[in-house]
Amino acid sequence: MWCHLLVLSLLVCSSHASTFLSAVMIYDPSVNNTVVVRSKMTYQNECPDSFWTCQSKNCTPGASRVALTTTNTTCEYDVEIYYNVTQTSKLVLRLSAPVVLQWINVTNNVTEVVAIAHAHTWTRSDTGRANASPRANVLPVLRVASNCQRNVTLPTFDPDGDVVRCRYQNATSVLKLSADCNMFFAPSIDIAEGAYAVQVLMEDFPRQNITLAYGSGSTNLTREDPLSQIPVQFVLIVGPRATSCVDGESLPAFRVPTPANGDHLFASVNQTLKIPISVFGTENQSLSVLFSGPLDMTDRNFELVWTPTEKDLGLSHPVCFVLQTVDFGLITRHSEMRCVIVTVHPVVVTVTARLQSAFPLSADRIDVAQLKAELVLRGLPSDITLKLVSFSETATTTQSSIVP
Repeated sequence: MWCHLLVLSLLVCSSHASTFLSAVMIYDPSVNNTVVVRSKMTYQNECPDSFWTCQSKNCTPGASRVALTTTNTTCEYDVEIYYNVTQTSKLVLRLSAPVVLQWINVTNNVTEVVAIAHAHTWTRSDTGRANASPRANVLPVLRVASNCQRNVTLPTFDPDGDVVRCRYQNATSVLKLSADCNMFFAPSIDIAEGAYAVQVLMEDFPRQNITLAYGSGSTNLTREDPLSQIPVQFVLIVGPRATSCVDGESLPAFRVPTPANGDHLFASVNQTLKIPISVFGTENQSLSVLFSGPLDMTDRNFELVWTPTEKDLGLSHPVCFVLQTVDFGLITRHSEMRCVIVTVHPVVVTVTARLQSAFPLSADRIDVAQLKAELVLRGLPSDITLKLVSFSETATTTQSSIVP
């Protein structure tokens, strides 16, 4: 009898994979009535096969690419797959696996993984193309000290210029979430140390009433109707108290010239982009950078490096990163998370201009058209698109893309 009970117990355990840490995805319209979905799924210790299954009719998966990255404690799937949506007005995808996917042991009583994405695939009347999702991204695991306030801000860039909003799939008592995708951790005696599952739905809304059309079919959407709904799921670990909540003391912190959260960077095909990560000095701690970005991005001595290819042309990629320290007591700390958007253009020229003015300047008082005219006189092509990227009291940096 005991033998039979033991066998049954083993069978039950083998039908579940309690290793889930995170999932995030984005999608873009592609050619020939296809949609390309790019996703990242991260697990602890084990790597169960996981995939996005079609829940909608007339959804045909096509070409795909899967990359597996493993460390001593985690594994991550980077998946790119094309779906033929010729006859599909709305694509519905669900994260699935041969076993029941379950979260790691978390404090807020969340067990089974439920990650579902919705995407309208017909042509928009305002842009003339199918919708693209917001550029969602997050680190699989984020850490906060139990006695320190911390903002966790998700990227809200949308390629179509839509309004991006976030809401909880299942409410959590640990992070307060606002509609602008900013989450806030406030210390409380009611919050125990430990791991918490965070499940967010990110949606994009048109700025005006629009029509979606394909062939003779059409449907109308208002400004309150989401064009897509994508899951953003990760683990928040509430750790031991810090001796100081000042960034750069007990907690690691960024400093200039690290890009600010929400910065928009530009890159060129086949030209290497370098994102500098600068930190405040730390003693008695090991220091590293954790990041989530395009598949081929690497960290080279506190510098994120990536070379876009022709496949990335015209796309915008979210890149998120944190600093991690481990002290002699083996306590792991994280800095704030910063996320930037990298848009790939055919050619990008970076220009640093030093301006002199008889009155104080600010970013909103700089005449970009006049500045472009002056730069053209100095030798830049006349067909450039000039964008103001950053401004300081001593210098203004601009970036321009040359469109053939």
